[in-house]
Amino acid sequence: MPSYKSAEGYRSHYQDVSGQLTATASTDDTTLVTVRNANSTIFVQRVIVYITTDAAVSWSFEDSANTPIKVCKVSTSPGVDTRWDFDFGDIGHSLTEGKNFVLNVSATGLAGSISWYGYSKLTSAVAVGTTN
Repeated sequence: MPSYKSAEGYRSHYQDVSGQLTATASTDDTTLVTVRNANSTIFVQRVIVYITTDAAVSWSFEDSANTPIKVCKVSTSPGVDTRWDFDFGDIGHSLTEGKNFVLNVSATGLAGSISWYGYSKLTSAVAVGTTN
């Protein structure tokens, strides 16, 4: 795999899918990034969470597959004013091809800010129609 010398290099070469979400105590399961097509894979490079309201619930960051790939998790009752920083390096943690990046909440109650950094790239061939 080529090296783009930094996490930002991968995001600028491929499709940047970084974003932010301010989650309230009523935020439920949420799609953070929708994959652009079935032949693309999302790579998560970093997830940063800052908790502002604590609750006896957890947040899991994973893909939308039937058996999801779990990227990281903020554990139950993480505490108010806590920061959770998950760094997966320049290349990042790959999700299942063709699947979305989602926030899966065990129950509503936690609140805080979520930032993620990553990119999406084509990972398998796309069939092209032919003319007769």
